Amino acid sequence: MKYGHLERLDITLRTLAPLFIGSGESYTKKEYILDPDTRQIHFPYLPDLITYLKNRNCLQEYEKFLLRADKNDLGLFLKENKIRPKEYDEFVAYSIDAGEAIENEQFREVLTFMKDAYGLPYIPGSSLKGAIRTAIAAQLIKEDDFNWARRGIENADTSVRPRRYLSREDNNINRRIFFRLEHKDIRTNELIRNPINDFMQGIRVSDSHPLELINLTLVGKHERKPDGSVALLPIFRECLIPGSEAKLQITLDKPILAKAGITIDFIERALHNFADDHYESFEQHFEEKSEDAEIAANQGVDLILGGGAGFVSKTLIYNLYNEREMALARAAFILNKQFPPNHGHSKSLRLYKVAPHVLKTTKYKGQYYQMGRCELIIE
Repeated sequence: MKYGHLERLDITLRTLAPLFIGSGESYTKKEYILDPDTRQIHFPYLPDLITYLKNRNCLQEYEKFLLRADKNDLGLFLKENKIRPKEYDEFVAYSIDAGEAIENEQFREVLTFMKDAYGLPYIPGSSLKGAIRTAIAAQLIKEDDFNWARRGIENADTSVRPRRYLSREDNNINRRIFFRLEHKDIRTNELIRNPINDFMQGIRVSDSHPLELINLTLVGKHERKPDGSVALLPIFRECLIPGSEAKLQITLDKPILAKAGITIDFIERALHNFADDHYESFEQHFEEKSEDAEIAANQGVDLILGGGAGFVSKTLIYNLYNEREMALARAAFILNKQFPPNHGHSKSLRLYKVAPHVLKTTKYKGQYYQMGRCELIIE
C-alpha cells in the first residue's frame, strides 16, 4: 500500500527453528515451578505469591526457603507446605511447555522471551531491522571496493581492551556503507558524519502483533563442533517454537532509499545472498546429524534472527574478504582477541578450519535446529 512517498508492506515472519528474543530478565530455580506431571513450567507473579503464602500462614517458611543455599526448588517447597497444583492459579502469572528442560539435570535458570504489557511474546521491529541492516551491508560490500576496510582491520590497535578492539574500524565501515544521504552542515557546507545521513532511517519495521503463550517452549544451548559432536550448556531459553508466525509491517521511504539504490527487491536479494554466504562460509563446515530437522524457506527468504544465533550471523568479516581462507584467519584472530583463551579460538584454524568452531544449535522434540532460523514472507 502506498501513501505518497511511503510504501507499506505486510510481512510474515515464520520461525523455522526455535527463536529467542531476550527480554534481559531471567528466573532462578527459586522463582519457577517445574511440573513433571504436566510437563509445564509455571512462573509466579511475586506479589500474588506473597499474598497467597501470607493467607496460608507460610510466609515465614518462604522467607527461610529464600535464605537457604541448600534448598532452591520452589515446586518442592510448595509441595512440602501442602500447596497443590490446582491452587497455582491463585498466583501463577503464566505457564508454558517445559520442553527438554523437564528431563535435564543441568536445568537451573530460564532466560525469558520479550513480552508486551499483557505478558504475551512478540518480536520487536528493531530485531528484524537489525538483521535486514546486516544483510544490506553485506550486499553493498559486494558492490564496492573495501580494501581500505580490510587494511584498517588488519592494522587495528591490538593493545586496546577486548571490548574496544575494532570499534573504530567498525564505525568507519558503517559510515561508509550507510551514510549516503549527503545532508550538509549549513555553516560549513561539509557533509555531516552522523546518523542523520544514514539511509536506514528510510526503513521502518513495526513490532509484531502479539503471539500466544502456547507458542513458547524451553530449549537448551547445544554447541556443535565441526565433527558433529554436541555439548549441552546449562543455559535454557524461552523460545518461539518452529512454525510460529508473527505479523509485522515494513514501511519504505522511497525517496530516501532511492539515494542509496535500495528497493524491496534489493532487500530480498540481500537477505537471500547473506543466507547463502552464511551457509557456504560457515554452516557447511559442520557435520550434519541424523537428528537434524529438515527445514526450508518455501515461500520467502530465510534469515537468522535473535539471540544465541552466533558470531557469523551478525558480523561482516566473511563478507569483507573474497577469499574464505583470509576471512577465516581474520575471524579466528578477532575471536581469539575478544574472548579468553579457554574458549579455544586459537585452535579454529589449526584443528577445525572454521571460525568460530561452534555452530549454535538447539533441540526441539528430539530434533536439532540451527538457532534462530526464520522465513520472511513479504506480501
